[in-house]
Amino acid sequence: MIVNVSSSSSLEGLPIARRYNKWFARYGNHLPSTMSNWDVKDRFQIYKNNVQFIDEFNSQNHSYTMTDNKFADMTADEFRALMNGFKGKNHTHKEKLHRNFENFSCNVTSAPLSLDWRKKGAVGPVKDQLDCGSCWAFSIVATVEGLTQINTGKLLSLSEQQLVDCNVENYGCDGGYEDIALDFIVSHGGLTTSTNYPYMGKDGQCKDDNLEIAATINGYEEVYPSEDCLLNAVAKQPVSVAVDARHFQFYESGIFFCCPYKPNLDHAVTVVGYGNVGNKVDYWIIRNSWGDDWGEDGYMRMLRNVFHGKFGCGITEDAYYPY
Repeated sequence: MIVNVSSSSSLEGLPIARRYNKWFARYGNHLPSTMSNWDVKDRFQIYKNNVQFIDEFNSQNHSYTMTDNKFADMTADEFRALMNGFKGKNHTHKEKLHRNFENFSCNVTSAPLSLDWRKKGAVGPVKDQLDCGSCWAFSIVATVEGLTQINTGKLLSLSEQQLVDCNVENYGCDGGYEDIALDFIVSHGGLTTSTNYPYMGKDGQCKDDNLEIAATINGYEEVYPSEDCLLNAVAKQPVSVAVDARHFQFYESGIFFCCPYKPNLDHAVTVVGYGNVGNKVDYWIIRNSWGDDWGEDGYMRMLRNVFHGKFGCGITEDAYYPY
């Protein structure tokens, strides 16, 4: 569908209408089915409001920039409901298969000053969860892929759909918990590849009978909630974390920061490294699951080591890695 909003006399602002046409030509097919029947004028108005916010933000010389990406015609509430799928920190689950983090090492003296697991071959291409709240599955699968490559030298693409369909203790496209996903991987003997069990972007019937297991883990570790502890963990392998992603929607590039409010953990991502700019500003390297046309080719740099992590979107509060 091509929408010629610039020809409509009822829509104001010809330049923004042309910008919307250009945007729609690139991203129009991304609209989920639940939004496809919305009136074009309503969608245009949402886009227009978002662009005004984006342009105003970018004029203020922040440490990161925004853009009218594929989420630019969604309201903030629509975006959070559709794209974020982390259920919040799990306080009730009986975690029988992970070690106690009271003995977790937070000594960073032996950790390198910067690290990028992408450059070490332990991170595969960015994936896209599509219109499904399965971020929890993508975050965990990325850590298992990383661990497998570190241990074997082979970088596999493992199956998120297997978790979405078969990990019934979680909620598929309606969200999930990292530790419950890790429990499933341990108790079911591992994960198959994404070729054997392709991602569909929706809930399906479990098809794990006679699946060839491609990667296994023995258990998992919960990271003590501090930036030193998280850095020490990431220095060894990619780590799954939960974050407050309410303002991720239009991120384009640069070092992202959250305002120092109490975070509402609603999205799971994978920390695949860390670094700094000019030995002054430290950051985490975040691998997201919204495709490579979001952010810095699917990644985000997030502020690190500022006011005890208060600008880090809750990144230290719920972190796990497999072993």
